[in-house]
Amino acid sequence: MRAKKSRKKLRVAKGFAVKIFGRKIVREVLEFVLILSILYFGVSGVLVLALRTDTYWMAVVSNSMKHDGEGWREIFETNGYDTSQFPLQGGFERGDMLIIQGVSSVTEISIGDVILFDTGRPIPTVHRVVVMWSDENGIARTTTKGDNVTSLDSPLKPEQIRGKVIFVIPELGHLSLWFQGS
Repeated sequence: MRAKKSRKKLRVAKGFAVKIFGRKIVREVLEFVLILSILYFGVSGVLVLALRTDTYWMAVVSNSMKHDGEGWREIFETNGYDTSQFPLQGGFERGDMLIIQGVSSVTEISIGDVILFDTGRPIPTVHRVVVMWSDENGIARTTTKGDNVTSLDSPLKPEQIRGKVIFVIPELGHLSLWFQGS
């Protein structure tokens, strides 16, 4: 008796599935989603390899790098640096999308570069390199500062640096912030 009921339920479920998935529009939507997924993961894989990092893009969550004037240049020009040669002259602000390239060594970073680094918080920080030196043990150290912040960050160890920002896409990060609920 139970086996008969189970077979009947299975037949009903199979009929329902055939009705739903047998429709052309549903099949086309599923195919589209599958193709979109393959493209997304394919492009992600290429970007991970090309940019040498698993964090190849990031939405900006604060205004610490926003430029309200030319005051951000002062600390560099006081120390003899020509800021006109620095990358990302215009800064960026909350909601912009950053494209990040991985670095395998601190030697790939220069004063004025904007880098992504871990500070122990859930979201990595993105600030501009202000000072680079080697400590008494010969370990490379880097100090950063947000262009819209007056104080310097704590010195970084090489293993904290995840990459450097190579491109900014204005406003595109708002979509990511919306998904995150920020």
